[in-house]
Amino acid sequence: MGAEHTRRARAVPGAVVAVVLGGVLAGGGPAGAAAAAAGTITTIAGGVGGPAKATTVAVSPCGARFAGGSLYVGDIAAIRQISPASDQLTTPVGTGSTTPFGDGGPATQANLDGSCTAVLDPAGNLVVADIFDNRIRVVAAASGTFYGRPMTARDIYTVAGNGTFGFSGDGGPATGATLRYPQSVAVDGAGNLVLTDTHNNRIRVVAASTGTFYRRTMTAGDIYTVAGGGHHLGDGGPAIAGQLNTPQSVTTDAVGNLVIADAFHDRIRVVAEKTGTFYGQAMTAGDIYTVAGNGTQGFSGDGGAATSAELGDPNDVVTDGAGNLVIADTSNSRIRLVAASTGTFYGQAMTAGDIYTVAGTGIAGSSGTGSPATSAELDEPQGVTVDGSGNLVIADSMNNRVRVVAASTGVFYRKAMTAGDIYTIAGNGTIQSSGDGGPATAAELLAPEGVAVDATGNVLIADTSNNSIRVAAASTGTFYGQGMTAGDIYTVAGTGKRAFAGDGGPATSAALRSPYGIATDSAGDLVIADTFNSRARMVAGHTGTFFGQAMTAGDIYTIAGNGKVGFTGDGGPATSAKLGKPEGTAVDGAGNLVIADTNNSRIRVVAAASGTFYGQAMTAGDIYTVAGTGSAGFSGDGGPATSAELTLPQDVTVDGTGNLVVADTGNAAIRVVAAHTGTFYGRHMTAGDIYTVAGTGSAGFSGDRGPATAAELADPSGVAVDGSGNLVIADLLNFRVRVVAETTGTFYGSAMTAGDIYTVAGDGTFGFSGDGGPATQAALSYPDAVAADGASVVFADQGTSRIRQVTG
Repeated sequence: MGAEHTRRARAVPGAVVAVVLGGVLAGGGPAGAAAAAAGTITTIAGGVGGPAKATTVAVSPCGARFAGGSLYVGDIAAIRQISPASDQLTTPVGTGSTTPFGDGGPATQANLDGSCTAVLDPAGNLVVADIFDNRIRVVAAASGTFYGRPMTARDIYTVAGNGTFGFSGDGGPATGATLRYPQSVAVDGAGNLVLTDTHNNRIRVVAASTGTFYRRTMTAGDIYTVAGGGHHLGDGGPAIAGQLNTPQSVTTDAVGNLVIADAFHDRIRVVAEKTGTFYGQAMTAGDIYTVAGNGTQGFSGDGGAATSAELGDPNDVVTDGAGNLVIADTSNSRIRLVAASTGTFYGQAMTAGDIYTVAGTGIAGSSGTGSPATSAELDEPQGVTVDGSGNLVIADSMNNRVRVVAASTGVFYRKAMTAGDIYTIAGNGTIQSSGDGGPATAAELLAPEGVAVDATGNVLIADTSNNSIRVAAASTGTFYGQGMTAGDIYTVAGTGKRAFAGDGGPATSAALRSPYGIATDSAGDLVIADTFNSRARMVAGHTGTFFGQAMTAGDIYTIAGNGKVGFTGDGGPATSAKLGKPEGTAVDGAGNLVIADTNNSRIRVVAAASGTFYGQAMTAGDIYTVAGTGSAGFSGDGGPATSAELTLPQDVTVDGTGNLVVADTGNAAIRVVAAHTGTFYGRHMTAGDIYTVAGTGSAGFSGDRGPATAAELADPSGVAVDGSGNLVIADLLNFRVRVVAETTGTFYGSAMTAGDIYTVAGDGTFGFSGDGGPATQAALSYPDAVAADGASVVFADQGTSRIRQVTG
């Protein structure tokens, strides 16, 4: 998520969402799905993406390995699997979330925090370097005992590292050792795990059995340093006395030597398994040698001796079927090869011991698909491997693609390829946006910060970091000018480019800049808090005149804000006013636009027609403050809302009686501006005055099952009113969704008393877990936006880039 983002929410008026029964919300997924038990949590949109055609899924590849007939691609917080016989991508490990943790449970529900390398061991288990969790983890292929512990098929377990960042444990159990960002892992011929303990500048081994390996006596399950830890480069001497500098990857060659990408030494180095001549050098068993790179960062040497060439932060190295070393020369945006013997490889005549570029021009870019690989552009490739057909597979990291250089002419990954040419086989070029036109649960979102539900039950998503507005269709039909299929997802506004453009034209051709909020009215108009453009914008649901502007159905228009951050314009045209990065919008019963003008600590209204609203005479198209003085603070309860202080209100909604309900985020409170005099939320209110209905003003967690005004909230970022009149709160930093009951009864599977507050989702832990089970036992990751009706709650689980639902 970008540094600009503050976590926030979006809710939709209860009157709008009260008709969604039987759609996406009620079914827990696509329309027609079996209803889940009350209080059950599920994901209804977003996740890791797929299974789907590999080139349609967003990936951020940082490594690749081929094993057991499949390609395994490291995708930061997941491991992707692609079969050469198929163009389908699946995710055998990881949820796409970097939050802890999942050991001992299904690998598909576990979280990884940096995963670039995955390999298969002799038993077929998948071994993963979980970088920022400081662990090596294993997904069992079958039930049995591996690495000294019983494992269940398809579950995940830690086999090295205790999760603490440090260096310790040599000569003892690997699970008790500390590691520092292990970037990669390999399996040697004896089944031992070999890992780059990157920030400890070491190569370490977890012994698979008791014996002598790398000239050391080892005990099964224990961990040992086999290279690095010295103070000098150490070439020609013992590997454990040599110095490594941030080694990024390790592999084994055909004779069992360890080959290391010694990245910050700008070298490729070898630890000899036995005495002999390798890569043109006489080597002694256990000693370390440079086989490529002269230690100077740069690019030079093609066609000459590899040890005289310059490399640029080589992040990966593998061997191909001919024994050549293939290097991801990352900063040079090239793939280079050190020839093991004299011959022709990848269409070039090569001399043993010399180095050659086999892909990339050295200019960072993305060109060249379908043309010779040496004429194509790469952008900081971090990983490379060789598949079962001898093709080079490249993790083209900054292009967010996996690309292949064909070793021969033929059909690979269901594509016709020409020898020496380069092709994309996975990734759509985006960081995390995929799935349009397919199932919402197979799509990828990126830090969604807003959610709403329209009158037909469609779920509207502010896909914030993808700079777009997307719709998960509740039923099959035409919505927002597009034919949609129930359960599928579609983009209805934004191109993905982070900018401001497109007013007066089709919304799908417009540029947004981190939209945080989304709302809809009963006529099908979409109102967007285009937060970092400091504007409120509208996608017209039908052709007509709105807020003083002639609009065409499907086109987008600014209805408030001039794009400059600040506060001006009250009492004048809304499009001339300054807003302060507004994060929430709503539409009231009169069609007026209500804005949470966050950085101005105000709630403002753009009048849809001339009249008196919230105690003020208003002119159509003009903007007015209805709550907040503009001074951040907490004051004013029981008095006029325009004299009260708010602090960074991130959301606003309208309840069934027309009151404004405000997530006064910085004050850790939910407050109400009464639309008329009466009793609401258990207390007498006067029209135009403001009242706290939940929260003490002190950030924390307390008060469940007691009066809401005595409970603590922590950064409540979203609020909605359901069809029963209950307040639903996205209690972001408590990792919970909570409800204040309007009446006594049973809601979301819990018995509730009027005026009291209850958790309906989240157990207070930060993470991702619990889908398919009780929502109160699930882990959430920044629940950031909420929409609700009498039967269900939908919220943006921002940290996991998912939209999740709690059945009522």
